[in-house]
Amino acid sequence: MKSKINKILVCLDLTQMDQVLMRYARHFCELLGTVEQAWFVHNIKFEYPEEAESLMAELERPLPDLISEEINERVQLHFQPDSHDITWEVLATDNASTAQALTNVANKNDIGLVICGKKISYQGSGQVAEKMLRLPAFRGNLLMVPETAPHRMERLLVPNDFSASSTKALKIAHQIASGADARITCQHVYTIPMHYFPYIPVEGFRESMEEQAKKDLKKFREALPEELKEISCEFTYSKGRTVAQTVYDFAVNNNKDLIVIGSKGRSGMPAVLLGSTAIQLL
Repeated sequence: MKSKINKILVCLDLTQMDQVLMRYARHFCELLGTVEQAWFVHNIKFEYPEEAESLMAELERPLPDLISEEINERVQLHFQPDSHDITWEVLATDNASTAQALTNVANKNDIGLVICGKKISYQGSGQVAEKMLRLPAFRGNLLMVPETAPHRMERLLVPNDFSASSTKALKIAHQIASGADARITCQHVYTIPMHYFPYIPVEGFRESMEEQAKKDLKKFREALPEELKEISCEFTYSKGRTVAQTVYDFAVNNNKDLIVIGSKGRSGMPAVLLGSTAIQLL
């Protein structure tokens, strides 16, 4: 399998979420077994830059240095040198857009995976990941970690619309599954647009759509690497829900540990455009 994930970037915001992400990043590195370098990045951003300048002028040392020092101390608790040694670097950037700052670092260092937090009870907007997905310049892979995420990676779910993006998602899932000894399941969601309901007998149409999806799956598998051809695929009718909600419900009801999804679908439209299933899942 090409393009192993050997570099990661962890997005920090100096909240309790940082400890969650550092612990999870360490677990993920040990699980994957291919990560060699890690970047821990915090972007300094003020709502009122003019006032911030006067405050920072009173500091004995530059604010980026103070923040980097504190982050370094935290990282050392989780990334001590051992038999799985990983070199790491701490960066404190200064950009009006945190999403753009993280994207710049990721692109400059050819980062294979960016890890962000998904806050549930902790304070914070949690919009950085979505903004990154909407940036045309962001070309990497993004892992969202909820604060309640367990350190378990046994069952992976890959939503599949038989596109090139789904192939990429399957390859990444295979990399993770190989290190974790996990099982991958694909899910194809088919839906009938609501405005056709008055005219189409739903049950009969569902059967024909599933039959067509199975044919599409067979054709899709022909182009896959040998190690991916036999991965099972579940077919799910959306029943009036969005594709994102259907995928989420399936993942929860079947105890999935991770959803791996492409940010582009059959149309090839990037996530910068509204309506992306990946963004809705976020």
